[in-house]
Amino acid sequence: MENLLFQLLPRTPRSLWVRYGVTVAVVAVTTALRYSLDPVLHAYPFLLYIPAIFLVSLLFDRASGFLAVILSCVVTLYLFIEPKYRFAIANPGDQLAFIIYTGLGLGIAAVTETLRKTLDALHDAWAKVAAADREKDLMLQEIHHRIRNDLQLIVAQLSLAAMRSDNTQAIVAGTIDRIGVLARVYTRLRRSEGTSIVNAKEFLDSLVEDLQAGMVGVRPIALSANVDSLDLDMGTAVAVGTIANELVTNAVKYAFPDGRAGWIDLTFRMADGACVLHVCDNGEGLSSSAPKGTGLGRQIVQQLALQLRGTLEIRPREEGGVQATLRFPAAA
Repeated sequence: MENLLFQLLPRTPRSLWVRYGVTVAVVAVTTALRYSLDPVLHAYPFLLYIPAIFLVSLLFDRASGFLAVILSCVVTLYLFIEPKYRFAIANPGDQLAFIIYTGLGLGIAAVTETLRKTLDALHDAWAKVAAADREKDLMLQEIHHRIRNDLQLIVAQLSLAAMRSDNTQAIVAGTIDRIGVLARVYTRLRRSEGTSIVNAKEFLDSLVEDLQAGMVGVRPIALSANVDSLDLDMGTAVAVGTIANELVTNAVKYAFPDGRAGWIDLTFRMADGACVLHVCDNGEGLSSSAPKGTGLGRQIVQQLALQLRGTLEIRPREEGGVQATLRFPAAA
């Protein structure tokens, strides 16, 4: 029943001429019907006009209902109340009935507009609930898809690690860190325009804070982050977070040996239509000829950079230390 009402009620405002024109037509049709039934309804001059008032008030607004009341009063007074064809009421009972009908008609028009507004609000609420259900279903599908892809990524990383059994403890620790990146992404996930997105500033700032607390501890190394408030889709956020985690972690582990003091700075911003991630440090640089670590992290970040259709460059800084730059298209 509610759906039928919503389909019958016009959802867009009608022009003044349309509303009042239809109101006049409804009163005219009702008058013709009442005139044809006058031998039967002689004692009930107002009966058929009540549903007409309700109808125009429901279809349009209170003003249309008031117009229907005025027109029906004029027509009834002239055609159906003695003496007919004169704007006068001879019988005191008819006078009382006329007054009651006028007040009742105005009340019906006012109450019906309130009913219409309530139905409109209910319709909008149902539409929002339906949209929220569709959004929830889409989000669940997307999350299921992302979880499957993320699990495949973890499996791939563990498969690479299985080929490097020389340092199992470091490989397991690195995999745990990468799973932590996924957890941060899902914690900060939100919906916008039908897409699951993550705010880069909130995400990377929290990543740096966690690394400062978990890896640096009391070591004299300062971690800082300067991140623009950009929205990233889930896949991009996972890739950027994993790369940032690997680069900062490697800098903490290898750039400051023997308790050396220093700083590591992470920046992420939009520049010339591309997203740019910088991780810089003032550590000992790339002077060592022997690569440090298992090499799994370097392989992972290179693969993720290709996944983003971007480039990853790691080079020494003139002032000392290392600068790693990831650049990828903003639409990736």
